Amino acid sequence: MQSLSPEFRTRQEVLDIEGQRVELSVITNFDELLDRLIAKGEGHEDVRDERIPYWADLWPSALALGRFLVQEQLVRPGMSVTEIGCGLGLPGIIAGRLGARATFSDYLPEALDFARHNWSQNLPHSARFALMDWRHPDPALAADLLLASDVAYEQRAFDYLPHAFRTLCKPGGAILVSEPNRAIAAGFFIGLAGQGFRVEQHSLQGVYNKLPYRVNVYRLSVEGPHTDH
Repeated sequence: MQSLSPEFRTRQEVLDIEGQRVELSVITNFDELLDRLIAKGEGHEDVRDERIPYWADLWPSALALGRFLVQEQLVRPGMSVTEIGCGLGLPGIIAGRLGARATFSDYLPEALDFARHNWSQNLPHSARFALMDWRHPDPALAADLLLASDVAYEQRAFDYLPHAFRTLCKPGGAILVSEPNRAIAAGFFIGLAGQGFRVEQHSLQGVYNKLPYRVNVYRLSVEGPHTDH
């Protein structure tokens, strides 16, 4: 099993995702990781690029995306699935449990380490783990189904995501993006319809850590000409 750096403190969490049992190592010292980032100073590349360790937490968007995969029976055995900004890797693990050939990608090595560790806790066979910034997507990672949990949380991401979606989704494939009903994201998804994407919106509600959540899951497919800017 992939070992984890001692700089991370973790707890074990067992989740029931629509009948799929998933065990995750979840980070508990998020604030400490954030302090370490700030301590690097404003001139450091990690600070300028705002590499806030959001990946270290388990977010409702990941839970909802995992639930949606099971509910909608979108994964066929043997199909290729790539998760971008994978963080702890929950949606990709669910896809793997449903029979997909899973690829996990993130632009931070620490996130990939956790995704690899969490995968090994749940599945006996191997998956692919790739260091990739989806602002510069690698066509070699294109898949039948592209998963993206909570990537549309900043205005600066909206210029890059349409190109990433096109590059990383094979012809005839689908893209699933989950986000927790943020006002800033609504216009982005509405705008995708004018950029050659077919957009379906679904809403899931649930409870995690005794707190209710509502998450939108957008199912996208490419049906028009390339209009990325």
